[in-house]
Amino acid sequence: MTAVNSISKDLLAASGFFGASHPLFGAFGIEMEEVAPDGVVMGMPCVPDMCDSNGVLHRGAIATLMDTTCGLAIFIRLGDMRPIATIDLRVDFITMPGINEAIYCKVVCFAIEGDIAYVRGEAFGRSGDDVLASVSGSFAIGTLGPSFDKPIAKEKDNKKDVPKEQSGEVGSDIRNEAPPSHHALPDESPYSKFLGIWLGDDDGVKTYEMSFRDKHVGNPLIKTFHGGILASFAEIVAGSYLTSNNGINDKSICSSMTFDYLRPAFAGTLRAEPRIIREGRRFIIVVVDLFIEKNKVSQGRFIYKRALETI
Repeated sequence: MTAVNSISKDLLAASGFFGASHPLFGAFGIEMEEVAPDGVVMGMPCVPDMCDSNGVLHRGAIATLMDTTCGLAIFIRLGDMRPIATIDLRVDFITMPGINEAIYCKVVCFAIEGDIAYVRGEAFGRSGDDVLASVSGSFAIGTLGPSFDKPIAKEKDNKKDVPKEQSGEVGSDIRNEAPPSHHALPDESPYSKFLGIWLGDDDGVKTYEMSFRDKHVGNPLIKTFHGGILASFAEIVAGSYLTSNNGINDKSICSSMTFDYLRPAFAGTLRAEPRIIREGRRFIIVVVDLFIEKNKVSQGRFIYKRALETI
């Protein structure tokens, strides 16, 4: 693997940004492993909080690693760490890792056209060569906000880079404890509990909500949700919606997600609105819109395969 000191001095800041001092990467155990123009590699151990109910890394956690690796691949291609933002991301889940199995992801930024970077990559388990998932997407270059190579510890000094009304300043760590009137999700996996999702009721209509925590952060300098956390929240909501609506109780499996990021998701409380747009014998398609207050920040489209015994 390529040593960190083989890249430019400007990009040595990446090892700090993507290190344990970053709240999300520290919680997930995400680490840089290889950096080269023809691809970067990041890995993640099987952290219990990031697992599903079967003791394997949750699909949302895998998507978070892949989105993170996409960002590193773009920085390597650019040669610096200027602001970037995910435009769209597609993740196809081919198979799942084993119980307690760590994973790694390799991504290449294969093209930059104007202010848009294009990436593709794959995730693998540590125990074999089988592809677990694939990722592709596009990212905007030179977006609002400070460069990623500024020290996280100097967060307060960089607030001038973002208008105060957009800073998402909500305190050091909002804890997302659901009020007593709220209910647990059908998905009671460790990862769902780590995210802090709750199910409420608004005049008979189910509501899905999740408030910002420091460990949800993508860019600590301006406190925005990580793209993988947004996708994770939406996928869990989609799955929970399937198991509690329209008599669908067949343990359908998410095989693909396509996520569009419409605007920065600054720290606050997310609200998800799911709906089924196709319900066939073999596949179910769910769309989930995410809002902060009245602003729609992203939209996910999830394809679920029905369990074999229900076909």
